[in-house]
Amino acid sequence: MQKTTNKTRLFILLILSMLTLLSGCEFKDIDKVTFISMIGIDQSDNSDKPFKVTVKLYVPTSSFKQSPKPQYAYLTENGETLSEAIRLLETHSDKKLDFGHAKLVIIGEELLKANKEKEILDLLIRRPDIQLISWVAVGRPTAEEIIKMVPKSETAAYPAIFNYFDDNGTESPYSVSTFLFDFRRRMVESGIDAILPIIEMEQEESQFKINKAYVLADGKKPHELSSHNTMLYNLLSMNIDIGDLIVNEEGHSFIAKIDTIKSKYKVKVQNDNQVRLDLDIKLFGYVSESKQSMQTKLLPQYNQLLEAEAKKSITDFFTEMLEAGYDPLGFGLKYKATTLPNQRMSMEEWQDAYKNAEIHLNITSGIKSTGTIQ
Repeated sequence: MQKTTNKTRLFILLILSMLTLLSGCEFKDIDKVTFISMIGIDQSDNSDKPFKVTVKLYVPTSSFKQSPKPQYAYLTENGETLSEAIRLLETHSDKKLDFGHAKLVIIGEELLKANKEKEILDLLIRRPDIQLISWVAVGRPTAEEIIKMVPKSETAAYPAIFNYFDDNGTESPYSVSTFLFDFRRRMVESGIDAILPIIEMEQEESQFKINKAYVLADGKKPHELSSHNTMLYNLLSMNIDIGDLIVNEEGHSFIAKIDTIKSKYKVKVQNDNQVRLDLDIKLFGYVSESKQSMQTKLLPQYNQLLEAEAKKSITDFFTEMLEAGYDPLGFGLKYKATTLPNQRMSMEEWQDAYKNAEIHLNITSGIKSTGTIQ
């Protein structure tokens, strides 16, 4: 009996000693925390502190009915590094700044052109309280101006700018959505280049405009895509299923609404490292607008006109990408995946060969109808 009692005491002492080594969870009351909705990173005017960080804070409200209009607070600070700027931001608030709810990171256009994306990514990826599923975009002219603008249509329940990226609001073929984890993957991985949407403000500063994008590669100057080429990128990468192609051929003028696209790409390397890009693209849709009356029996002719227009537009897009040396669709990645390691070119050789690649396009269109007119 005495032996059992001693064992019980020893067990209790052991448990107590283990409890002293356990650390409790760090918890702060909700009224001691301020939640950040967006982060803006710009180039400052101070050469000693080149980074300018702006955060948009949610202002708590007891009821959306009582405060139908959104209320935000803003903090801005410069720093020699991004970490220093964030630490200085914390001195502006009596509450803990919580980055866990930040869904959008905006990089100022001037800072992007200064090729500072690696330093920005290093902070965003290392901090455990920043979500890897946050969206990343470019702010024109500055990230601060974009963050501080509140559209007239915005409600207190949800920032309006999020609707451009979450697929629950607008479904524009001109808008690109890029997650933080994908941005970092494309910047680190050889064989595919990153692409970021450009957020602009309307002149009256009442709405956002997102219909262009930047293509980025390590060590290169960012390349801006036009609205049309941004749409083509979305179609070719199959990020969207809807797009418009304007046809002006042989006396016909109409707009084809593309609602289905199927793409297949092949990378072939011939003698002397000559690269050939084979693209088989199928477009399906209907006529959404026309300046002339259209007849159903002439659909085969309309399909031929659409194929010619699509081939010209897509060829021009790829020619622009090849000449600039950018690969947003990831042909280099496909080349690495389909070529044995001992038979691959080096990435420097691939980039030279890619710029001189031959493009072979096979376009098949299927206009299903000329639309409905009553």
